[in-house]
Amino acid sequence: MIDAAAARALVEHWHEGWNGEDVDRIMAPFAEDVVFTSPFVSRVGPDGTSEAVVGAAALRAYVTGALRRTPGIRYRVDEVHLGTDTLVLDYTVTFPDGRPPTTGADLMRIDADGRVVEWRSHYPIAFVEARLPPPAG
Repeated sequence: MIDAAAARALVEHWHEGWNGEDVDRIMAPFAEDVVFTSPFVSRVGPDGTSEAVVGAAALRAYVTGALRRTPGIRYRVDEVHLGTDTLVLDYTVTFPDGRPPTTGADLMRIDADGRVVEWRSHYPIAFVEARLPPPAG
């Protein structure tokens, strides 16, 4: 089970890192072999078809790009849920360009050393549909 102190530290890295636009702080808890997924990886990822970002270096590049695309984006952590080896952050995103805020939920799987080895981002269906092209076929 993830203890509350470890969970709070992880949430602090995530929250302070994104709101401070600090890539090093965001990346601090992630393992070298981390796997990240989001509905938007295929749209902004390196080749337009990937559904996952694999490895800390690739994730750092992805996060750096996200901060460059949306400077001034802000996150508010609404709730944190603990599992045996996972943590879920429910949050609200506020955009600097006046778009309506949206919610999100990030699941992070933590290894025995306390490092994040899996990070999965989730957003409301309407938010995803409004930003992604319809599937081909």
